[in-house]
Amino acid sequence: MAFPWLREPWLQLIASAKAGRLAHAYYLQHNVEAGSTEFIHRLQQFLLCNQPGKSACGKCKSCLLYQSGNHPDTWTIDGAEVNRIGVDSVRELQKNVMQTANQGGLKVAVILRAEKMTEQAGNAVLKVLEEPPADTHWLVSTADAERLLPTLRSRMQWLSVSYPTTVQNDEQISSAKELLAGLRGHNGLPLLKDKEAALDWLDISENLLLDWLLMSQDIAINRLRYQPLADDLRQVSRFKWVSVAELSGWVSECRQLRQRFQGSTGINLPLLLSFAWSRWADSLLR
Repeated sequence: MAFPWLREPWLQLIASAKAGRLAHAYYLQHNVEAGSTEFIHRLQQFLLCNQPGKSACGKCKSCLLYQSGNHPDTWTIDGAEVNRIGVDSVRELQKNVMQTANQGGLKVAVILRAEKMTEQAGNAVLKVLEEPPADTHWLVSTADAERLLPTLRSRMQWLSVSYPTTVQNDEQISSAKELLAGLRGHNGLPLLKDKEAALDWLDISENLLLDWLLMSQDIAINRLRYQPLADDLRQVSRFKWVSVAELSGWVSECRQLRQRFQGSTGINLPLLLSFAWSRWADSLLR
């Protein structure tokens, strides 16, 4: 493994494979820079390999087909390439996995950035996993596991990977600080010009609120997404301007907005997010 933090979960999977105890579906934290996609690709090839050892042999017909990108028994939906993963994409995947394996071995379905699935798409995957077809494995990565349906998570086995602590970049931290100041009435709220910008601000909003929620519950500061804002969040939490229940509601609102946007590209996300910010700011100033 090129990334040392992937070695332990890999060895655990190999041990499970040797013992015949592999789960039908696995999911893990999506972190491309730290090797999550490489991990999935290696596991994908291992499962398809005709003569696997501690990894895929790289020489059998199945490995050669995989390396050429032409293996007929594996399919991938990459959410990084789209704003949302719709139910039609998942149904196409469903149709493929229900077929008999072309090479007579296992079939492997992969979904990257699965948090982009619409509710319909998530329910379609759930339907398959409730009665999984034989000799089929699902490999799923998600940037935020909490955005997946709880019932879907319950049908998959979590692969715990101890990635190195990631730090938000300066631009994200600056944006989060600007938003927090705007909500507190210290400056104007950010102006949202288009859907792509609004989607970025939606992520920033949710992460900021989750940090605020953690601080309000006196949960370890090292879990904050925006560490440099710890003092600001400690201050607003101390004054109890909003309750934990209210903050939780705002987090849910962010997730509902994202689901609506993923389910229908016709919604005016910049306007809806701006309205949400205004209501939150009013709650803080009342």
